Amino acid sequence: MKRTAVAKATCFLLLVAGWLVALALWLQIISPSPVEFHNKTVRYDPAPPPAPAEMPSLATAFDREKQALPAVALAFVLLDERGDTLYASPLADTAMCPASALKTLTTAAVLEILGPEFKFGTRLAASSSITANGTLDGDLVLISGGDPTLSFKDLENLSNQVTTSGLKKITGSIRVDTSVFPKNPVNDHWNWGDIGNAYGAGAFGLNVNHNRMLIRFSSGNSEGESTKITSSEPVLPDAVWRNHVTTGPAGSGDGVMVYSSPYSNTITARGTVPIGEPGFPIRAAIPDPPALALDFLIKHVGKSGVVIEGRASSNKAASETLATHMSAPLPEIIDHLHRVSDNLEAQCLFLILGHQRKADPAAVIQNHFENAGVAFEGLRLLDGSGLARANMIRPIDLARANHAASKGPHGERFLQSLNTHPSGFRSKNGAMSGVRTEVGFLTMADGRQATFALMANGLTGDGDFRAIRDRLLDAARTR
Repeated sequence: MKRTAVAKATCFLLLVAGWLVALALWLQIISPSPVEFHNKTVRYDPAPPPAPAEMPSLATAFDREKQALPAVALAFVLLDERGDTLYASPLADTAMCPASALKTLTTAAVLEILGPEFKFGTRLAASSSITANGTLDGDLVLISGGDPTLSFKDLENLSNQVTTSGLKKITGSIRVDTSVFPKNPVNDHWNWGDIGNAYGAGAFGLNVNHNRMLIRFSSGNSEGESTKITSSEPVLPDAVWRNHVTTGPAGSGDGVMVYSSPYSNTITARGTVPIGEPGFPIRAAIPDPPALALDFLIKHVGKSGVVIEGRASSNKAASETLATHMSAPLPEIIDHLHRVSDNLEAQCLFLILGHQRKADPAAVIQNHFENAGVAFEGLRLLDGSGLARANMIRPIDLARANHAASKGPHGERFLQSLNTHPSGFRSKNGAMSGVRTEVGFLTMADGRQATFALMANGLTGDGDFRAIRDRLLDAARTR
């Protein structure tokens, strides 16, 4: 009995010991203490806690926007402070229509090539000296420098400078010299539906009041009725009006399209103006600004008592400058141009660059940026304003050109001219039917300045471009 009891006790103790050894081994396996494995010490640490959720990457953010607009050509580019690519979406290297964002190439190139001190000049000159008795035996010539900001008030001041200096008689006539720009004031690629409207006014050798006029309509008493043109400001001599505008719903706004050809006197208007708004104003292009400016000048000089005999003009060069008007400095013009996206001002800067360099302005601009390191591919630069739908530029090149502009000798002034947004970026946008573009500069989360370009072709009313832009820039800031 005793042996049996001892044997049982021994087996029980061995069993307990085995359990303790197994428990110790199990604790050793799950503990962070090292174990020997093929002569290497390996530490089995517990799994780290899950990382906090990260902001979606820029690529992810872009993919989401693109998936919502599958039929739209959409591209986004982000460059760092050195101009290196931080992100380039698909289609970033495909040429697209930029609309008015193309203006930044014109303004940046002109600012660097002509300099911030450049001004447009307009002169009144004589083809011979004025005699002691106040006779100009020849012509009085208005010589234009292509100033897009020249006003009727400026013409009046020029006239006053001459008439108060003792001029009493002009044996010849008063004429204009518009040779600073090509004869055709509109680009062959501009749409017929654009050039008669205020935003599509041509860039003539002589411009006045931004080549825009105000037309007032009186609506009918019910929808669909005919309207009447009650006035135009300025008054156009010999204008032929063809009014097909009808009365639209109350509050429908300006639904008028104006059609006219450069140098013509026929103006056709179609569309609607709202009922119940007498004298409803719409803006349109002046078809022949040089003729209108000449008519104004002749009348003003005549009212001052100067006799204009109007003998046959010899077309002799006007070598005697009698009065001069200078525009505001170039940066001030660019400030306004960027703020309101003025097509006329941009086109005049484009043309004056060609005139000053005696070369094709598109080639001057392209060469300028290529010398700054922008290797264009697929560039089609037809005008300086972006009004032509046939303009084409790759999003990556639009961004690189703006980055180069910001690093140029007048880069800071160029940056100042761009529109500033409350969310902290500067940019120039572009918009036409189906096209939206934005190019500019963004301050990153770490304080660095980045350059971006966002382009969309083929948009419909369903695409909220500004919301897309803001979401992408938010993702870009943390890149």
